[in-house]
Amino acid sequence: MRGDFKFTAFASGCGDTLLIEAHRKVILTDIRYRTDQAQDPENDQVPCFKQDIHDACGAGHLDVFVLTHPDQDHLGGYCEFFHCGAPGTWDPDPDDGDPKLLVDEIWCSPYAKNPHYTTDASEPLIKEIKRRAALAGTANGSLDGNRIVVMDATTHPSGTIVDGLDWRLLAPTPTEWSIPKAAPGAPQTSSNSTSLVMQWTVKRSWGDSKILICGDTTVEVLERLHDQVLADNPEHLEWHIMIAPHHCSRRSIGRVWNDGHTDEEFEQSDKALAALGQQQGNGFVVSSSRRVIRNGATPPSFHAKNRYIKILAGDGEINEDVRDRFLCTGGDANNETPAHIVFNLNVTGPTLAARTKVNASVLGSASSVGRGGGYG
Repeated sequence: MRGDFKFTAFASGCGDTLLIEAHRKVILTDIRYRTDQAQDPENDQVPCFKQDIHDACGAGHLDVFVLTHPDQDHLGGYCEFFHCGAPGTWDPDPDDGDPKLLVDEIWCSPYAKNPHYTTDASEPLIKEIKRRAALAGTANGSLDGNRIVVMDATTHPSGTIVDGLDWRLLAPTPTEWSIPKAAPGAPQTSSNSTSLVMQWTVKRSWGDSKILICGDTTVEVLERLHDQVLADNPEHLEWHIMIAPHHCSRRSIGRVWNDGHTDEEFEQSDKALAALGQQQGNGFVVSSSRRVIRNGATPPSFHAKNRYIKILAGDGEINEDVRDRFLCTGGDANNETPAHIVFNLNVTGPTLAARTKVNASVLGSASSVGRGGGYG
C-alpha cells in the first residue's frame, strides 16, 4: 500500500537501491536494477525488486528519485525501470512490455547534472537530468515528470517533503562536488566525493526514525562533517538506521597507503568514525553489498564491518545482539542468499521486519549492468 511506513534496502549486489515509504510519499535513493534480474560478474545472485517498487508507487508515480552520484552502481538500469523523456509520452499501460514508472521529481548534485564523463549505464539518466534542467523555471518544468532539484549542502541544507517527512543535506559542498576533470588519457576522477549525504527523519506520534544515507562519500567529506557539524549540531548526524558508506568500504573511514603492495597499510580516521557514530538507541547498520567475509573482494571490507560493529556496541560489549544489528543485503553468516532488508518505521522508532527466504524463481542469470565502482 502506498505510503506504508517502511524503509527497504533492496538486495542489488554492491549497489544502492533504497526506498522510503512514509506519509503517503515514496522516495527512492539510487538504483541498481539488473534487467535480467540477478547475477552480476561476482556471481552474487539477487532477487528482483521490480514488483516491490511498483506496488509501493501505486498509480505508477514515484514521488522523488534521489541520485547520490552518477556511478553505475547507483543508477544502473534507470531507464529500463522508469520513463525517460517528456511526461506526455509516458504510457502507463503499454500493449507490449511492462509499464514503466513516472518519476515526478529528480534530485541530484550539480556534478551529476554535468558529469565529466558518462558510461552506458549513466548516459540515459544524465540525458534525462539535462532535459529536465533545461525546463527549470518554465511552466512545463513544474509538471510531474519534468521537475528537478539540483542541490548541494549550501543551496538546499534541509526541507520537508510533507508534514512528518523531513530531510537534511550534509554534503556535498561546492568544493566537494566541483572536482577536477582528468587529463586526456588519464584515469577518470572518482565522483565519490560528490555524493549526496542525507539524513531523513520520519516522524510518527511521539517517535522518530532517522535514516542516514551516504552514497559513496569519502573519508575527507566525513572528516569535514566532524569538524563543521558534529561539534555544534550533532543531531544533524544522528541515525537509527545507517547505510554504510560506499558499500562498507574501508576507504570511507580511513586511508590506504601503498595499495596492493606487501607493505600496504591502513590508517583509520577517528574523525570519520566519530561523524558516523551518532547512533540513537539500538540502531542498525546496513551494508548494501555482497556478503562481508574475511579476505574477500572489497568493497565490502571486513575491517570496516568490525568498526561499524564497535559503533553499534557503543560503550557496551560486542555480543550477538550487537552483531545481529549489522545487516548485509548480500547475506550473512547464517544465510548466504541475498535478501532485501526491510524496516518498519513505527511510532516508537524502526524495527527490523522478518527477512523472507528468496524464491528461486526470482533469481536470474547473467546481468547486463556492470559491477559497482571504486575500491574497498
